[in-house]
Amino acid sequence: MEQQFKDYGKGEYLGSGADMAHHTYAAYKVEGEIHIVYESGHVVTKNIQAIKDNMDIHFWTPFVEWV
Repeated sequence: MEQQFKDYGKGEYLGSGADMAHHTYAAYKVEGEIHIVYESGHVVTKNIQAIKDNMDIHFWTPFVEWV
């Protein structure tokens, strides 16, 4: 999976996984944010501190796994 997303080229590769809808993604840490890059090319970002401050609202998201 890492090879598949290596062209993203931002930040530190954290790993890969799948969300609750079974969409596969790769996770990267980029300057205080977690970037989730789906195999479709869609990128979703969240601030790490915002996730830590309110883990409950991010509990069912892929972000919690990488904080």
